[in-house]
Amino acid sequence: METTVKRPPKQKKVDTAARLADKVDRARGLYFTEYKGLTVEEITELRRQCYQNKIEYLVVKNTFSRRVLKEKGFDSAIPHLIGPTAICFGYADPAVPAKVLYDFSQKNEKLVLKGGIFEGKPISAKDIAAIKDLPSRDQAIAMTIGAIFGPVQAFHNVLTAILRDFVSVIDQIAEQKSAA
Repeated sequence: METTVKRPPKQKKVDTAARLADKVDRARGLYFTEYKGLTVEEITELRRQCYQNKIEYLVVKNTFSRRVLKEKGFDSAIPHLIGPTAICFGYADPAVPAKVLYDFSQKNEKLVLKGGIFEGKPISAKDIAAIKDLPSRDQAIAMTIGAIFGPVQAFHNVLTAILRDFVSVIDQIAEQKSAA
């Protein structure tokens, strides 16, 4: 019987997998895309758009990605890792990468949206189209504050109108008495 000695992985590979695991941990949204057929200029433009929106777009070996996703419990995302795959990481707002990728894929049909992980839940390519319509985090906060503050502001306006009208009536009475 022949025994094979398994050598430990190279430190460079261990470091790459550790960096990828850290990115997966920090990301609130992961999106998998197929970039086959895109020119260097097109990929550069996509990366520029990602950079402007504080998104990270990386081409990572599928073997590293599979291993890290399996360790993190995202087994359902592993089928997306077939062929040339790039991962888009959204750290602050998980909906922003969906908007950037969807808009770019509409202009350039060579970019194929495969699916991803949104807030820890697996999503399909169709879900990305729905996620892109979600308001950003800042917009959602502003809408919530507006919904809470609106009735309070209306109540305040009613109270000040009563006081304003009362002062106006008193002024009119004072004018009538001073004129008489």
